[in-house]
Amino acid sequence: MSSAAAATAAPKKYRTHTIRSWHAYQKIAPSHLHSIEHYNAECEEYAKLYAADVMVLRDHVTKITGWHLTIGWPAQNCADTDGYVDVRTGKKYSLQGENDSFFKEIK
Repeated sequence: MSSAAAATAAPKKYRTHTIRSWHAYQKIAPSHLHSIEHYNAECEEYAKLYAADVMVLRDHVTKITGWHLTIGWPAQNCADTDGYVDVRTGKKYSLQGENDSFFKEIK
């Protein structure tokens, strides 16, 4: 296939998805790594574990709002989130209806 034909070929569709949530990240990451930057970087590493036809999403964390402590559980940061982000492409998906839902990308 020529490079021109490859460039115009339709993008490969995803067959399924996985979500690396802020909540799950905090369970495994030491508390000194509870930042948006570290979370985003860890999600990029996490995505490498999956085939290209698996959409890997992360929460779009907009602000860390404080600590939540529960007896018997590690301390967790509360965070404001605004939808999801495809870790590989950077495309943002809101939670507001089906027009911008990530489910449309999965065939």
